[in-house]
Amino acid sequence: MSKQSTFRLRWKGAISEPLSLGQISDKLRSGEISLIHNIEVEGSWITIREYFRTLGLSRSPITTATQIKNQESGGNPPEIKASETNHTNNQPNLEHLVRMGYLWCGSTFIFPLLFSLIVPILEFLTKETFPFSSRFVLLAFGTLAGCGLPYLSIRYLNAYIQDHGLSDIVKDQQKLYVTLATASALVWLIVFWILAGTKA
Repeated sequence: MSKQSTFRLRWKGAISEPLSLGQISDKLRSGEISLIHNIEVEGSWITIREYFRTLGLSRSPITTATQIKNQESGGNPPEIKASETNHTNNQPNLEHLVRMGYLWCGSTFIFPLLFSLIVPILEFLTKETFPFSSRFVLLAFGTLAGCGLPYLSIRYLNAYIQDHGLSDIVKDQQKLYVTLATASALVWLIVFWILAGTKA
């Protein structure tokens, strides 16, 4: 196991100055860095989460002072109880949750189209063609609902991954959601305005 006392971190091409495990833990605790930042160990770059696992530290970014002191002094990593190991293995994969968050952001362009199907379905069931105003109101409602629905899932995922030191990812996903949802709403409202008018 590595006996390094300081480590460099890398994120988006930028490399930090050497930091101790205690300093890294403080940065994780404050949300300044996340578990998917890279850490240099014996010339190789791995994620902080992977390195903490090799040390036997808790999966949580908030490690105890005893654990940090033990690792910095070169002592043996603390033993992990079988129950703690099983609990960790049952936790959702963080990388998977991050990817799911971005997929939900992109779904803001898909759901409005799916929700708009309510108009032809209602026209088929009632066997009549709705006037322009009624058709567009329904399409607009479907657009706004389709753009807003993914936020519920994104918010749930963000709440979980933020507890694991990924506050920077949470901010990126929230900004991306707002951008895509706004663009999607504008695009689909224009499209549906044109489509609703063609059948008026």
